[in-house]
Amino acid sequence: MGQGGGGNLIVKEQISSHQMAMLLFTLVVSTIDVFVPAVVAKVAGRDAWLSVILSVFYALITWMVALALASRFPDQTVIHYSRQILGRWLGGAVGLIFIIFFFFGGASATRMMADIMATAFMSYTPLVVFAGSLVLVAGYAVFGGLEVIARVNEMLLPLGLGVLLFVGFGSLPNVDFARYLPVLERGLGPVNWGGIIIASTIAEMVIVLMLYPCVNDQPRVGISGLWAILGLGVAMQIGVLAIGLFSPEVTAVMNFPALEMVRSIKLGHAITHLDVVIMAVWMGGIFLKLALIYYVVVLGLAQWLGLSSYRPLVAPVGIWMVVFSLMGFHSLSDFITLEMKVFPGDSLFHTLLLPLFLLVAAWVRGFQRKR
Repeated sequence: MGQGGGGNLIVKEQISSHQMAMLLFTLVVSTIDVFVPAVVAKVAGRDAWLSVILSVFYALITWMVALALASRFPDQTVIHYSRQILGRWLGGAVGLIFIIFFFFGGASATRMMADIMATAFMSYTPLVVFAGSLVLVAGYAVFGGLEVIARVNEMLLPLGLGVLLFVGFGSLPNVDFARYLPVLERGLGPVNWGGIIIASTIAEMVIVLMLYPCVNDQPRVGISGLWAILGLGVAMQIGVLAIGLFSPEVTAVMNFPALEMVRSIKLGHAITHLDVVIMAVWMGGIFLKLALIYYVVVLGLAQWLGLSSYRPLVAPVGIWMVVFSLMGFHSLSDFITLEMKVFPGDSLFHTLLLPLFLLVAAWVRGFQRKR
């Protein structure tokens, strides 16, 4: 670690663009296939697969804006250069807005994991046990730094991809593709809104604004991110197989369609409880998602406060993350309603409009893209 201008912390850790893409993929896929198929089924019905295709195009727009902004300041995070672009006070406010957005993302992931465990496996265990345990382990990873998180992800992601493909191919024999017909039954409006909901989750990849300075082969970040987005599109298509398995109406009222998909796979009488094994892998993905967001939050807050290290912030931020994950949502249905009606607009502001505003302001002030 070192010091940047104005006492702001600059982290010297380095990861490759390949590791960056893997982290971005895990960041999104670990939660998007757990509940989003049910949310999109509520909106787009049997046309959810079209919403997935549309969401990839929307996500690419968000990615290009974020990349164009980050590449103008290759050695700084958005916390640093927002003050350069907009001045100390307005730029500081923008930096704080990004930190709060990431914090809420971490708290939401924590609550999601706690709800999955409490709803599907251990209904008598208090949510605080699951939330506290996850944040505690993630905090330990944050102390290790970004390189440690990236290396753990390199080991676990292939296992997660294997599980994803297993669920996809295992579900195919039972999928009734007639349930996807007729196409565009309710027109383009619901399909478009479903695409926006999915894209608002994929847009979490805007976290690249905090991680870009750590990449040692920055010219390859763009194409690596593109492959990550395309991979997420494929992963979501696997998720919407739930509609072919259970029908749009049934999928729409499920809490966790992915879990029900796993339970529907039969491998004979000797192999049982696949849901426990596969959900353990999913929990690993959510842990990595939280660790990455947790790291970005404490790093960004340390830079915003002008501290020389982010580690003193790990414990207090973790405590507040647990508290908010438990108090910010009254129930699972409350969480899903928030994802449908509030989060898309909130995400649009933080992941597209705000970076676009910074990009335009940087262009007006003459900050050119570094090559």
